[in-house]
Amino acid sequence: MGKLELTQNGAIYYNGTSLLDLALEYKTPLKITFLDVIKYRVDTLKNCFDKAIGELGYSGKFIYLNANKANYGLKEVETAFISGDGLETSSYYDLLFSIKLFEKNKDLFDKYLVLNGYKQDDYLDEFVRISGLKDNVIDIIDSLDEYERLKKYQKELNVGLRIHIPSLYSHENEAQNDRFGLTDKEFDYILSDIKNTKLILSTIHFHQRGFDYEQDKFEKNFVKVFENYYVKASKLYNSVVNFDMGGGTPLPLSDDFDYLEWAKYVIGLLQKEAKKFNVKEPNLLSENGKYSQKDSTVNIYKVIAKKETDSYPWYVLDGSLLIALPEMYALGEPIKIEAINDLDKNKKKVRLAGVTCDCDDVYFNKEGYILMPDTDEVYIGLIGTGSYQNSMNGKRGVHHCMLPEEKDVVIETVNGKVEKTVRNKLQTIDEIMKLV
Repeated sequence: MGKLELTQNGAIYYNGTSLLDLALEYKTPLKITFLDVIKYRVDTLKNCFDKAIGELGYSGKFIYLNANKANYGLKEVETAFISGDGLETSSYYDLLFSIKLFEKNKDLFDKYLVLNGYKQDDYLDEFVRISGLKDNVIDIIDSLDEYERLKKYQKELNVGLRIHIPSLYSHENEAQNDRFGLTDKEFDYILSDIKNTKLILSTIHFHQRGFDYEQDKFEKNFVKVFENYYVKASKLYNSVVNFDMGGGTPLPLSDDFDYLEWAKYVIGLLQKEAKKFNVKEPNLLSENGKYSQKDSTVNIYKVIAKKETDSYPWYVLDGSLLIALPEMYALGEPIKIEAINDLDKNKKKVRLAGVTCDCDDVYFNKEGYILMPDTDEVYIGLIGTGSYQNSMNGKRGVHHCMLPEEKDVVIETVNGKVEKTVRNKLQTIDEIMKLV
């Protein structure tokens, strides 16, 4: 995550900024987004892969794509876009959003645009239109029906094939929900038929989950797709030059993960496999969303009451945990929850509760509690809420128990100076009433 430091007086600094100072300056409930964290994540991964490619003498490139679906904040996506090599979309409207970013940043117009998800006709029509205006637009074909519809355009279009492989993930829902990609029979049919079309096959794609990263499962999927699909396609068509592993980048859940060593390991795998089967070393594409966005955002609440109704006291916050933690409640993904002040004081076992009347609006660890300072004024930070929060809870919507959306502040370094911008004020009842 972003660099988190504990000072001598028990306050937490995140990315060089005191979270307590921010809470006191802007008041809670509060959401802070650090754009520098996004830029750091993208730059770090690109630099690690570029260094690995240089050291190993690998002939392909590493191509970093921002998976927009993780966070549709304009500033967040644009920061990753400017630092990275392109954007990856998951719907027709996501594509329209991305095109607006390309039009706004005309000097970046040659960067990659990769299309995923199920394609209705409007999505494919827009793909064909934008393909006529810019290079490096790739449609990842997810179904045989999509392939047949693309053929009818009778145009030279850059496409990839997404492979459906049996899931090896430890996350049960991911295994059950992985409906994407082509079967072996469909893949073989397209390989034999595409020479009769104007479509240009450039990319073999599969989805590799970055959350719950397990190296043995990663390697098994990676090698299987390369040997069984990339090799076959690249031997038939010289246009096949990209190997897209979808997500795949391990999340920075701890500060000791060595991304340079991981990059060397991944590029080394590709190099060994390419040599083994005597095929060209492909460009490696990675579509990252949670990796770059998750740790860019922190939600801050104040403890406004303490209730002694159970074996552990309840610390009641001035907001709803259900609003702030959709990834945790819906997907079971980890969020770091920590007091941001008085960490040098005595701690006690407590449970956290939102201000709502919902019995699910609570948080404690598997032991049944969380350690918090035993002091009069405590502020709580939910660190790592930057992915899926807006899209799962809505932006400027009607939220859980009609609680107002937090004040939203963006922090970034511009020309060496830290700038703080209030993107949205605390939602008012009049704004909520207009929505209902």
